[in-house]
Amino acid sequence: MSIADPHCHTVASDGMATPRELIAAALSAAIDLIAVTDHDTMHNVQECVERGGEAGLMVVPGQEVTTAWPAQTHLLAWFLERPIKSGMSLLDTVRAVRDQGGLVIIPHPFMPTYFASCQPGMLRRLIEVEAVDGIEIVHTAPMGGPRQRRLEAFYAQHRQRLGAAIGSSDSHFGGHDLGGALTAFEGQTVADFRAAVESGQTTAARGRPRQVPATLALRQQGRSLVSLPLRRLLGQLP
Repeated sequence: MSIADPHCHTVASDGMATPRELIAAALSAAIDLIAVTDHDTMHNVQECVERGGEAGLMVVPGQEVTTAWPAQTHLLAWFLERPIKSGMSLLDTVRAVRDQGGLVIIPHPFMPTYFASCQPGMLRRLIEVEAVDGIEIVHTAPMGGPRQRRLEAFYAQHRQRLGAAIGSSDSHFGGHDLGGALTAFEGQTVADFRAAVESGQTTAARGRPRQVPATLALRQQGRSLVSLPLRRLLGQLP
């Protein structure tokens, strides 16, 4: 079995880790595979793939795509060749990922926020039209017991349309939070990981607890809530 943390961010968007720091954090945590999924950019993906290859770490090229206003629901895309345009409908975004042969993953669903997180009704309408390849059943975003139980029940009811069970840390702080939630899969290659997701043969699990310094968390919130939206508005995301 190999261990993946397939939802990680770098300084290309609102993460606080450089590609070098992200790769080092994954190696330190004994993780075998990560996916680099910066918000609306793939600027640091190639560097992460190259550094990971040199260090023996598998790296999946991806992106976390922001869909149309007002909900601006996030969607994870894995195995991309080029960035997906932000601001499309959720369905059109799914189809754009499919056009590249990528995999579609629902990140941090059912959070108690209207923004960014796919809610039950929205997700039900999506999978009636287009199935997805996986959904984060275990993640580190705030949920609470009732919402977690609702997510697990929803997954059990719609598993054929929701795909693989995924665990991801949504790492923004490198060594401080990477590995907070994990996906186990059988195999030792990136192709094995993809095959495990496509066949639904993955296991989502909790990992190590987050240990993020307060000052670093405040700086990251500034990047996420002020700097990144402004850069997106001005068309400055590479």
